[in-house]
Amino acid sequence: MSETGSQVPSADERREPEPDPAAAPGGEAGSKLRSEAVSERVRLRQLARLGALFAGFAHEIRNPLSTIRLNLQLVKEDLGEAQAELPPRIGRRLAVVETEVARLQAILEQFLGYVRVPRLQLRELDLNAMLLDIIEFTGPEVRAKGVAVRFFGAPELGPIRADPDQLRAVVVNLLRNALDACSDGDEILVRTRALPEGALVVVADTGCGMPPDVLERAFQPYFSTKKSGTGLGLPTVRRIVEQHGGSVAVDSEPGRGTQFTIRLPADGGGGGEEVGEADTGTGEEGA
Repeated sequence: MSETGSQVPSADERREPEPDPAAAPGGEAGSKLRSEAVSERVRLRQLARLGALFAGFAHEIRNPLSTIRLNLQLVKEDLGEAQAELPPRIGRRLAVVETEVARLQAILEQFLGYVRVPRLQLRELDLNAMLLDIIEFTGPEVRAKGVAVRFFGAPELGPIRADPDQLRAVVVNLLRNALDACSDGDEILVRTRALPEGALVVVADTGCGMPPDVLERAFQPYFSTKKSGTGLGLPTVRRIVEQHGGSVAVDSEPGRGTQFTIRLPADGGGGGEEVGEADTGTGEEGA
C-alpha cells in the first residue's frame, strides 16, 4: 500500500458496480451478454475502418498546418529585432495565429488518437507496478495543486496480459481528469482488486463531481465541459479498455466526487499480439 495525504473515501462513498448473478452463461441474460459482445466487436471493426479513412483525411490537414506554423516562425525570425518597432496589434495578431495553429494541431493529434484502432501489443503486465510508476510520474503536478494521492494495490493481484502503452494512456487520462476536478485539499484514490476473470482498477476523487446531465454524456465524443477540451479523452479511454475486452463505468455526484471503475480480463480480451518478455517486476510503495 502506498499513500500520501489524509483520509481515504469510505467504501460506502465509493460504490463499485457489482456483477449481476443473473448474467451467467446460458439463459436470457447470458444470451444478451453474448449478443452485446458480438455487437461490440462489430462496432470496433467499423471504428477501425472509419479510423483508416479519417486518418488519411487528417493527414492531409496536418501537413498544411505544419507548413503554416513553420512559415509563421520564419516570418518572426525574419522580422527579428524589428518586431519591437511594429505596431503592437501586429505582434498580437501573429501570436493569435501561432496559438490557434498549435491548438488545431493538438486537436488533430487527439482526433487521430481516437479514430485509430491500433493492434494491441500484448505482454504480461504487473498492473500494480505500472500504476505506481504513473503516480510517481504525475506526482509533481498533483502536489503542486495541493492534492493528495493514495494508492492501494491488491497484493494478490497477478499479472495480466495487456498493452502497457495503451493502458498507461488510459490511467494518465483519468488521473488528469481527476486532478482537473480537484481543489487544494482534495484527494485522488487509485486502487486495484483481483477478480476471478482478471483485475479491477478504481480511480476516484473527492473533487467537484459531475451533474447528471454531464455524467450521462461523459463518454460522448466531442463533449467537454473544459474550455480547452476536445471531448476525446474519455471516449479514447473507453475504446482502449473495450479493445482489451474490458469495461469502464463512471459514478459521480456533485460536491462529492467521481469514480471510474475499470474491469480487465486476464488475457487481454484475446486480441492483439504477444510481444516481449513477461514483466514480473514488483513496485515499491510510494506515491
